[in-house]
Amino acid sequence: MKTEKTFLYTLARGIAAFLYPCVFLAKARGVENFPREENCIILSNHLSAWDPITIAHVYKHNEIHFIAKESLFRNRALKWFLGRLHAFPVSRGEADLAAMRTALKVIADGHVLGIFPEGHRRHTPGWEPGKLETGVAVMALRSRVPVVPVFIAGKYRIFGKIRVVVGTPLDMDDLRARRPDAQTLEEVKHRILDSWEALQRQADW
Repeated sequence: MKTEKTFLYTLARGIAAFLYPCVFLAKARGVENFPREENCIILSNHLSAWDPITIAHVYKHNEIHFIAKESLFRNRALKWFLGRLHAFPVSRGEADLAAMRTALKVIADGHVLGIFPEGHRRHTPGWEPGKLETGVAVMALRSRVPVVPVFIAGKYRIFGKIRVVVGTPLDMDDLRARRPDAQTLEEVKHRILDSWEALQRQADW
């Protein structure tokens, strides 16, 4: 794993270290499931624009390269800011091969990749299994690094009790040995959703 330490990322993490426990009453469990010595892919459900900071707050072994929606990069100042936080764009709802290549290079270069496989934020209360982006399944199969599921629950408001549960890395060995056809990719997505459902049951404390 290639260790990174940049000023803006460190600053954002430091602000979150104060803000999250005091304002959001945030707590996390299962953080020992994050690999310490190797890079990985972190897959999380998506509630809010705060989610990347939440994950960066609980994952302390390195800095994370997040995939973000392309529209955020149209503003020049925001594009500069997101770039300094290692984020890179993806066009949602279509096969973005450039984003796929960038993501696989991030992993190959020893960095940590953060993805929200649902492709958009959930604006309804609670969480139910839904559709995941197929590109995420492709990256999970081709990466050959641990794939760690994360579930975020609660509300981003004062005393909103944000809860983060980190699961054990998904077992992908059998699927990686198979041909990456449509059936295999669907099985990858089912395993991600099943892991989130299990973690959701642990997020009420």
